[in-house]
Amino acid sequence: MSKSVNNSLTPPRFTAILRESAAEQKKPQTLVVTAMMIAMNIALSSVHVYLTPQMRVGFGFLTNAITGMLYGPVVAATAGAVGDVLSYLIRPDGAYFPGFTITAALGGLIYGFLLYRRPMTLPRAIVAKSSISLLLNVLLNTFWMVVLYGKSFTALFPVRLTKNLMLLPVEIALLYIIGKTVQKISRRIFAV
Repeated sequence: MSKSVNNSLTPPRFTAILRESAAEQKKPQTLVVTAMMIAMNIALSSVHVYLTPQMRVGFGFLTNAITGMLYGPVVAATAGAVGDVLSYLIRPDGAYFPGFTITAALGGLIYGFLLYRRPMTLPRAIVAKSSISLLLNVLLNTFWMVVLYGKSFTALFPVRLTKNLMLLPVEIALLYIIGKTVQKISRRIFAV
C-alpha cells in the first residue's frame, strides 16, 4: 500500500479509494488476513464484557474496522457481509435476516472510507465509531427490528439510542487503541 494521506473524501478521492480497495482484494496477503479477520469476528462476536446486567460491550466491530483500515471499503464491506452470514451459519440465533447482513457490509464500507490509508487519530476514531453507532446501530438496525419483529420504531429508538450513546466512549477508546496498535504492527510486518 502506498503511504499517501489525503484527508478529504471529495468525489475523485472517493472513487480512488474504491479502486484501490478493489485492487487490494486481488492480493493473496489481503485474502489471508481478511479470512483471519472474519474468523476473529466470529469468535469475538460471542465475547462480551458486561458493564451492567443490561449493557454489554462486544468486540466484533474491531475486526471490521481493522479490515477497513488495512484494505479499504470494498474488502471491509465484503468481509462484513461474509462474517455476518458465517456467524449465523455457525451460531444461528433466530431466523436469518438479510437486513443485518446489509448493516454489516455498510459498517465495513464506512470504516473503509474513513480509516483506509489514514493515520489513526482520536478524532478519526470518534467520527468512525459515532457514524457506525448512530447511523447503523441506532437508525438502520432499529428499522430492521421494526421490519423483523413488528415493534414500534418510537418505542425501540430511545432505548437503542441511550444504550449506544452509553457504549460509545468505551468503543471509541477500544477502536483508537487497537487501531493505533494495528497500524504500528502492520507497518513493520506488511510494509503498509
